Amino acid sequence: MQLDNITIAVRPRSNGEAMDLGLRLVQTHSRALYGPWLMILLPLFIVLNIFLSEHLWVAVAIVWWLKPLYDRILLYVLSRALFGQTPTVRETINNLRGILSNGLIAQLTYLRLSPRRSFLLPVWQLEDLRGAARRERVRVLTGSASAQAVWLTIVCVHIETSITLGLYGLIYMFLPQDTEISALAPFFSDAPPYWIEVVSNCLYLLAIAIVEPFYVAAGFMLYIQRRTQLEAWDIEIRFRRLAQRLSTAGATAALVLVAVFMLGPVDSAHAQPTAQTPPTADESKRAIDEILAHKDFSITKTITTWIPEWKWKNKNKNDTDLSAFATLQKIVAAGLKLILIVLVLGIVLYLIINRRLWLDAYIRKKPRAIETPTALFGMDIQPESLPSNVADAARSLWQQGKQREALSLLYRGSLSHLVNHDALALNSAMTESDVVTCARSANILPVRVDYLSRLTQVWKTLAYGHRQPGDDQAQHLFSDWPQHFARPGPA
Repeated sequence: MQLDNITIAVRPRSNGEAMDLGLRLVQTHSRALYGPWLMILLPLFIVLNIFLSEHLWVAVAIVWWLKPLYDRILLYVLSRALFGQTPTVRETINNLRGILSNGLIAQLTYLRLSPRRSFLLPVWQLEDLRGAARRERVRVLTGSASAQAVWLTIVCVHIETSITLGLYGLIYMFLPQDTEISALAPFFSDAPPYWIEVVSNCLYLLAIAIVEPFYVAAGFMLYIQRRTQLEAWDIEIRFRRLAQRLSTAGATAALVLVAVFMLGPVDSAHAQPTAQTPPTADESKRAIDEILAHKDFSITKTITTWIPEWKWKNKNKNDTDLSAFATLQKIVAAGLKLILIVLVLGIVLYLIINRRLWLDAYIRKKPRAIETPTALFGMDIQPESLPSNVADAARSLWQQGKQREALSLLYRGSLSHLVNHDALALNSAMTESDVVTCARSANILPVRVDYLSRLTQVWKTLAYGHRQPGDDQAQHLFSDWPQHFARPGPA
């Protein structure tokens, strides 16, 4: 995670302002969000409505219950777009295995009805914590943001319901006026026609598509706001930028000092500042009143708006003629059937045209040249930059009281070994958790992956949480490192 690449202004915000920023993030990256999300959701929705045609309410219930699965796709795109690495649709689809790992089963079972779901999703998906460490992390993060996360869920549920009912009302607005309210009777009957249930499911799917991306983005930005408060991201970024400015302004400062010495001493008579008496409270109040009395501070503006006047006709419901509505049912049913056929054919045609896109990703997987990175997370991972015995050098630094440098060297040596000797495909857009996930999915021994996971957790705790590990824990890391990442000798 590169804080220097973050695309928003990192500063203390209120929780409400942070959630509003999430809505803006969805608007900015809507194409990258909706592309892979709909590619997963729409085929599943169509298949469920076809195979559960006798129980379509089960189909829509499954679509609702699987929301945590779709939310992970949205969070993957948002987390990378926030740091200037907006993934393409293809990159998102290719990373589905890593996106859907770590905690998905729990989120689809006993955590499915959690009112803080969008706020805690980044902890499960991005921080790759487990057990007691994850529970402690959740306890620390919730704090003052817990109530806002719950209210976010409540508000979004009401908005989703309101949109669904509003779409029913929109359909009614386009019906002939002589059908009256009974035109909506099939939607609420005990045994509605098949096409009515399909329309109802489509309306709910549309409501999900409108609300869910904003729900995930608002929860994610609430999580970022909480981390900014706890880890002082804004201060860290300002210090980094200050250091950059000072490094570039060094020569200018030297020239200024030379100019000051060349000018010689300044006359003390001119150097003494003029003593001024600060105004009293009454004088300050009179000055403020005079400024506020100026015409520039008393501008009035009249705004005229047009408000439509709706006139509803009261007709006798007993005289309703449903023959026109019966004809409308047949037309809509035929239209929906045609739309479903065209949609299925379009998906099949798209898969045929873009067969190389998914064949290369899931079947062929042709090997391609991978560019070996020379630095990750701001660390030089080239073999020549490391000592011959990384573990002993790190232990020596630890004994000198340089805990951060010791663990940084150990972690840097691990990354160098993974990239240069194991040919693990890593890039600068990955986080520390992504490295562990990538190593776990590659052909690397499980014991080495377990050690890498332990080392990564200790390093993140020290680098971001500023909590030093115990001496025993560090010594175990130093002792076990040569068993997994020792540099191979010459052939």
